[in-house]
Amino acid sequence: MESKLMELLKENVTLTSKVDDLENRSRRQNLRIIGLPEGSEGQSPSTFISQLLVEIMGEEIFPQPPELDRAHRALVAKPAQGERPRAVIVRFHRFQEKERALRWAREHPSTMYQGKKILFFPDMSSSLARRRAAFKGIKAKMYKDGVAFALLYPARLRITIGGKHSFFETPAEAEAFYLQHAKQT
Repeated sequence: MESKLMELLKENVTLTSKVDDLENRSRRQNLRIIGLPEGSEGQSPSTFISQLLVEIMGEEIFPQPPELDRAHRALVAKPAQGERPRAVIVRFHRFQEKERALRWAREHPSTMYQGKKILFFPDMSSSLARRRAAFKGIKAKMYKDGVAFALLYPARLRITIGGKHSFFETPAEAEAFYLQHAKQT
């Protein structure tokens, strides 16, 4: 009975992982826009966002407005006046256009619209977002110490010390490695 339970638990972990992977693959063409004032998209969010991207990023990035399959606010309760606006989720028709927008956003982290800072992020499942957020503490330490690092997809931390790359799947592994090697640098 116990071996059957262990087998079922293992299968559950495998299936959960597969579902999460499928959910993230289905979001590959999505972009999250944070900070866009509530209601600024009007009655046609897709048209508004398409034109906004050209306006903000310029015609060298988007010579013509990108084709969007849809755009909508995150499906949570509408915030009260003065609270942070809901995220806008945008699905691009073409993956390359989404990547172009994301690349531009990384190069221009202080994008403003109507006096508000807006941020662009890839869209991902909540479980993947939690796994990536778990690295926040160690990333802050390395940033403070000037150590080169990158958070790779899906949730893998690369630390570069002395020109050598090391990769970690968990924050605990990364922290142990960093504490050991930080003393040596």
